[in-house]
Amino acid sequence: MVNVRFYTRRGCHLCEEAARVLELVGAELEFSITVVDIDLDPAAKALYHEDIPVTLLPNGRRFRYGLDKNEFQSQLS
Repeated sequence: MVNVRFYTRRGCHLCEEAARVLELVGAELEFSITVVDIDLDPAAKALYHEDIPVTLLPNGRRFRYGLDKNEFQSQLS
């Protein structure tokens, strides 16, 4: 199963939108999600504080600032 890492923070409206896309795609395709709150992870915050939400696939593909449903689905397939 593919594991997707989702970097987020509380109060981020773009993060909320990306989380909805993950939920929609999750209803169609099987994958697991590891959610990382960058405010609780100093290393993640150093990497992504300007770019959230960030969705990271195992193949290294990164979606920053949001998540396009169709593009994300095609990368998972």
